[in-house]
Order: sequence, then structure tokens, then C-alpha cells
Amino acid sequence: MSSINVVTNTTPGAVINVNTTDPPERAETTTSGEQRAGADFSTVLSDMMRDEMTRMSVTAGSGYAGMPGEYIPMQSQGLEQMIITAASSGQTSDAQIALFMLCMMMQSDQGGDFSVVMQLMATMLEQIQGDTDGLRTSVMRSEYDPYVLDNIDWNVFNTRLPDPTGQVILPTEIWRPTTPVITSDERSRNPALYRAVIDQFTVETAERYRPFREGYTYCNIFLWDVTSAMGAEIPHYTDPATGAPMSYPDTRGANQMGAIAIDQWLKTYGPDYGWRQVDAETAQRYANAGRPAVTTAGSLGHVQIVCPSRDGGFDPIRGVTIAQAGRIVTNYAHLSGTYSTNGQRSVSYFVHD
Repeated sequence: MSSINVVTNTTPGAVINVNTTDPPERAETTTSGEQRAGADFSTVLSDMMRDEMTRMSVTAGSGYAGMPGEYIPMQSQGLEQMIITAASSGQTSDAQIALFMLCMMMQSDQGGDFSVVMQLMATMLEQIQGDTDGLRTSVMRSEYDPYVLDNIDWNVFNTRLPDPTGQVILPTEIWRPTTPVITSDERSRNPALYRAVIDQFTVETAERYRPFREGYTYCNIFLWDVTSAMGAEIPHYTDPATGAPMSYPDTRGANQMGAIAIDQWLKTYGPDYGWRQVDAETAQRYANAGRPAVTTAGSLGHVQIVCPSRDGGFDPIRGVTIAQAGRIVTNYAHLSGTYSTNGQRSVSYFVHD
């Protein structure tokens, strides 16, 4: 029943890309039921909710399906009506309705025990003659909290990741952390090890970082992966009140940081967790010694790993050497390949002591 496709080999240190079926292109938001026909249910429901928010003059935020978290309880009756409308249009199935209603209930009642319901759903899916892989993909593409999606994935679809022994695991679901093989910490810093930590994530080819997959880019996720493997995590999840890192899977109520939030976190909370702001040359010197260094770009919304330069030096014209995900994915380049001269003035540098 699982939709995981494992791409691997028998070589030690091989990379596993945990892939779900590539989703269809996102349907344009529209109020026309005819134009929505054929879209997966998560897209249909998301579009309907956005239409409703526009009608209600509510600004979309970062919550469920683009909806602010505080909007959900106030509009629960309206959401139920949207689901009924989608079902009656013939655009979705009973299984999809049940799954998404289960997700919605779990999201709104984080302390509830839904284990029995999930067991019933798992039994029901076993009896369905249809595309359960596509159904799983539809659910995993929705914007519920990670703990909701993980519970559904593990307990309804019975999905489990492969044994990580000797292999790098790169889940395509970005809320899940990677399992690196090569790691480092304050006791083991050198440029060759730093380079090996970066290389294992195969940023240029891994599905996890593919630009505009699901319509997004993933520079923040690559930064999270590398710094975590270096024992100097720049977290993806933080406590909204204190800025303290929160560890997956205990992420209920957490902020999920994008590139702009990472810039703010490093400047506000970074010193509490070993990060301090420096100039470009110092950042390159740290990386060349095998010590973690990163860049942020404020409101430009981008972050990078500063990596050891091949000649062991610093080029003040081309800037620091970097590895990055994002619109452009690269395992090695100079800063000038990403930013114009004016853009480089917005870049900040941080190192971990």
C-alpha cells in the first residue's frame, strides 16, 4: 500500500530519496467548479477555502491550506459545507472526504486520541479498489501540521522509512528531518569533513530540494539539514514565544522558519545557540577551517551554507564560496553567482563557535 519508491544501491553511504508520486501541476484558483474538475482533493479544497477567504476579506496566512489558524474554528461550519459541496460535485471520493475530515479534526483537537479512527481508516483503505498511492500523495501535499500528516502516514497508510543503517535518507516531505551518515561536532572540525557533510545531501539532484516542487524552493531546508549534521542546528521548528528550537516530531504549535525568519532568528537568538554575526572574510575563514558558516539575505529571503574554498583562500571580488538549495541549486559556487553587486550588500554572515 505504501507509495514510497526507494532509489538506492549497495554502495556504503548511498543516498535514499524517499519519493512520492509527482503531483499534478497546481490548479489555478478559480470559482468555477467546471475548471476545478480533475484536480486532486487537496487542491480543490484549498482553492475553495481561498475563495471563501477572499469573499470574507480574510488575509491568508501560514496555517492550514493557506488559512490562518485562528480562522479555522470560526469557520468550521463553512468548511464542512465546502467539503460537502466538493463531494456532491463528484470531484472527490468518500475516502478522501473521510481522510481530510480526520486531518481537520486532528488539527483542531491536538490532545485527542484518534488511534481507533485511524485504524478504521486503514482497514477501509485496504478494501478500496483504487489509487491509494494517489490518495496518499493528495493527503501529504495538504498543509496540515507535520504531526497530523505523520500520524496519518504511519497509522493509516502504514508507511515506514527504510532502515537508515549506512545510508543517507532524504525524505521528500520537508517537515521530516534527514538521517545523515556523515556528521560533525565541535570535537571534529576540519574542511574535508565539512565538505563530506555537505556532499552527502546531493543538493543538485535530490528530489528533496528540487526547485519549485509543489511551487516552493528549499534553501531553508538544506540549511537545516547541513547545520543539523554539523551539530550546529539552525532549526526549522521554533517555539513561537521563546525562539527556542523544537525537535521533530514534538512540533505541535511550532513556527516553521523560512529564509527571512532564519535571518531574524540568527540575529535575535543565534548567540544563545553558538551563532554570531561576522564579516564575509571571517565566514570564509571559518568554513576553510571546517567550522559551520552561513549567509542570510534579510528581506531578499535566501540562505546559504558557506563551504570551504578549493584554494583555501577568500576572493573579495567573487565573495565567499557557497552551497545552496533554492531557485538555483549548487554544491559549489561563489556568492557573486547568486547575487548582484547590490544584492551582496544585503547579505549577512554568521559562524558557529
